[in-house]
Amino acid sequence: MSTFPQPFKSTVSHWQATNRGVTSLFNHGRDDALPEDTVDYVIIGGGISAGRNGGHVAPLSFAAFPGLIAPLPQGGAGLTEDEALEVIEMEKGNLEYVTELVEQEKWEVDLWRGEKLEVKSSDDSAKTMKAAHDAWIGARSHSRFAHIPPHWHWIDDPEEAKRLSRAKGAIACSKGSAGSVHSHKLTTAFMRAALASGNCSLYSWAPVVSFVESDDGWTVDCGDRGKISTRQVIVCTNAHTRHLFKGEAIDKHLTPFQGQAALVTPPPSFSGSNYLAHTYTLEKGPYLMFTPSAGIVLGLPYVVAFAEGIGEKRDVWEVTDDSYVKPELKKCEHTSARNDEAGLYEYCGKTFDDWGDEAPGEGGTRMWSGIQCASRDTLPLVGAVPGRKGLWVNVGHHGHGMGRIPFITRSLARTITAGQWDGRLPRCFEITEERLDRGQTAPPFITDEEMRGETVPTTGRTGDGAKTVNKGGWWSGVMSFVR
Repeated sequence: MSTFPQPFKSTVSHWQATNRGVTSLFNHGRDDALPEDTVDYVIIGGGISAGRNGGHVAPLSFAAFPGLIAPLPQGGAGLTEDEALEVIEMEKGNLEYVTELVEQEKWEVDLWRGEKLEVKSSDDSAKTMKAAHDAWIGARSHSRFAHIPPHWHWIDDPEEAKRLSRAKGAIACSKGSAGSVHSHKLTTAFMRAALASGNCSLYSWAPVVSFVESDDGWTVDCGDRGKISTRQVIVCTNAHTRHLFKGEAIDKHLTPFQGQAALVTPPPSFSGSNYLAHTYTLEKGPYLMFTPSAGIVLGLPYVVAFAEGIGEKRDVWEVTDDSYVKPELKKCEHTSARNDEAGLYEYCGKTFDDWGDEAPGEGGTRMWSGIQCASRDTLPLVGAVPGRKGLWVNVGHHGHGMGRIPFITRSLARTITAGQWDGRLPRCFEITEERLDRGQTAPPFITDEEMRGETVPTTGRTGDGAKTVNKGGWWSGVMSFVR
């Protein structure tokens, strides 16, 4: 959280609501005294915020490629083709790492492995996606990944796209490896493994006000809970990072934004053997993933909401309040019944063939909000903070944390203990002064005029959308991300 005491009560996500038992670590260490001796490391934050949001362990597809190589002034990441390929391949590695670890440790975290579909329903969007696929394949063919079979495929047969997706109006789709997981249980499993080592302690309800350098490292101020002396500090607070770096370059690089999600209980027509077989992103719609037993989770499509006049940029950007959801996003009653205008509670019924009627207790059953963190260059900030010995960060995951964080965290731990960058991690994630300076050439996510409500709400900046960067194409399916 960015302020404490928090002046509001956060909404409760599906993940939090279904992991409340004695093994959940809720309130763990809440009343324990903080250590008096100097410790080796203080880790601030849980590192995985998807306990509030998605739980979709889905690697980026080739749809991300144009945005990754687009120049920063156009809203892209400004990477070379080789760097962009490395980012996409790394995310497949994240999926494999999570799968291997969960199976090896026998964690009961509702892991599912299968395929994700990115469904297109308009000719223009399908053409844009096809162009991204061809560009990715072309770049890959003369890279160090050329010998590895591509893990994403493009399907432009309308009948096959509709058969696979079961979505009305589908004319094409991509298909690639993906997974889903109960993110709160996964975070808890990681923490329990650390506690079992005997070398780690967890102190909940110990919000960090600040940290300052001291003779032997750092002093971390936890307000009423006291202070901790430590040799090194690792900041994993994502959207709630800026208040720890007020006025610094990191503060200017990160922007919090609110996301909203819903849980939908399917009717019998989409249950049992008829359950969804894939996770999804859908054109002009949300990302969609299913839990093994509890229903379907959908992430808010802000692009559609803005286009329909539901909210504006200042309702999303710079927002750290997750105490509310917008009622209009449950049911868009003021719009006609086109598929792309359905609220989250209505979306499945208006999108999937043969969804059918919903009984009381089926359909939308829970909606919540969570705070994510945008990065000016769309990439996470990872590594040693320049000029601050013993201070490390792993933040700015841009609404795509579950696709990256476990892999990045492992590599950051290796980097810290080995004293050199872990080669498994893309170097473009490393936080440097030059990168922070370069990030300021990217347009802001929201202007001062938009914050004051003085301009007409838009779904993107000049150069965004399908024109150059296609940001709506590759981020709206992740957490409905727009600039």
